[in-house]
Amino acid sequence: MTTNTPLNDFSMLCRLFGNLFYRAPQDDVLAPIFNWLQQGSLTALWALDTDIQSEKALQQLQSAVAPPQLTTEYQQLFGENGAVSCKISAYSDQLTQFIEFRQLRAMPELANADHVAHLLLTASWLEDHADSLSAQQTLFEQFLLPVIGKFLGKVEAHDQGFYRAAAQLCRDALAAMADELEEEQSA
Repeated sequence: MTTNTPLNDFSMLCRLFGNLFYRAPQDDVLAPIFNWLQQGSLTALWALDTDIQSEKALQQLQSAVAPPQLTTEYQQLFGENGAVSCKISAYSDQLTQFIEFRQLRAMPELANADHVAHLLLTASWLEDHADSLSAQQTLFEQFLLPVIGKFLGKVEAHDQGFYRAAAQLCRDALAAMADELEEEQSA
């Protein structure tokens, strides 16, 4: 799925979901993202088939966002005593291997690599900077899918709003990319 375009759809989706799970809603970096969402831009970008559930999730994610309310949800979910751990180490014993995986590919060093959002952001980086099907497959099989599936399941179990919608759409995008990687491998 790697292309020569600066950012393709999959890369954009990984960056979107990675930032939504990594940053608190009041973070200045998210302000333009919330504006982008409210303009319906995610629907325009979304190339996957949709069903009633995914249509509802797209609408939920693109509805008017009130950062103060969303901040409360974010803290309840991902805060220090939140219901959902954002640490890779909470779902896998592969953190050291993930760091080594990034180092082998000369990726930028992370101050705190133990965050699930870095798996999504790594997928985006590989999509944009590495012409390596093998690297993408390794990331998906060894790190991303085993961890993110558990993380997204917990988000879906503990939230009924914005973050549940983000989790569902993230799962859909990753499943589509995993299928594409599998097809490319068997071709």
